[in-house]
Amino acid sequence: MQFERLRGKDKIEDMTDYEVDETGQQFMIRLYEQTRGDSSVQVSMYDIGGLLGLGREAASKVAESLMGSQLVEIRTLSGGIGISTTGLEMVQNLIGPMAPDAGASLKLGDERVLSSAGRLAVEQVVAEVKNQSGSLGLDFDTLTELMADLKTIDAQLGSSRAKTAIVRECLRSMAALAKHRAGGALYGRLRGMLDD
Repeated sequence: MQFERLRGKDKIEDMTDYEVDETGQQFMIRLYEQTRGDSSVQVSMYDIGGLLGLGREAASKVAESLMGSQLVEIRTLSGGIGISTTGLEMVQNLIGPMAPDAGASLKLGDERVLSSAGRLAVEQVVAEVKNQSGSLGLDFDTLTELMADLKTIDAQLGSSRAKTAIVRECLRSMAALAKHRAGGALYGRLRGMLDD
C-alpha cells in the first residue's frame, strides 16, 4: 500500500492530500458501502477484505495503511474499524455521495463511472439474476451468454471506477434474455435500472 503526501511533508497534522492505490480505493469504497457513509458504524476489516478477495493478513495490512493516513479509524483490537470523516470525503470525491435509499427504482444514470448507489443497485440485481439463473430454462449457449455478462459486471464492480456504459450493455443483454425466458419481476427489475 503506497501513500504519498502531495504537500506539507513536515505537516503531520495535514493528512488531506494523499494518493491511495487501487486496492486501498476499493477497500475504502467497500467500507463506505458497508457503513452506508455513517462514521459511527463499525465493521470488521476482515469482512471488507473478504469482499475484495483478500486474506486476513492482506486485509489487515491495507486497513493499517489506511489508518496511518487517517482514512480509517480502529474501533476494536479484534479488527473492528470505521470510516473517518477524511475517509468519507475521499470516497465521496471518488464515487459521489451515497443515495439515501438504494431501492428498486434506481437507474444507472449518465455518469461515466457508477455512483455508490448505482453500484449497490447493480450488486443487488446481479445477485437476483444469479439466484434465478438455474430456473430460467436456458439452453447451454444462452446460459453461457448470461454467465459472460455476469462475469463482465463482476469485473467492472471489482474496479473502483466501474464503467456505467459497460454495465448498462450487460444489463440490456440480460434483460433481453429474461424477457423471453423469465418474464415478470426479473425482467422488470433489469429494465427499471436502464434509462431507455
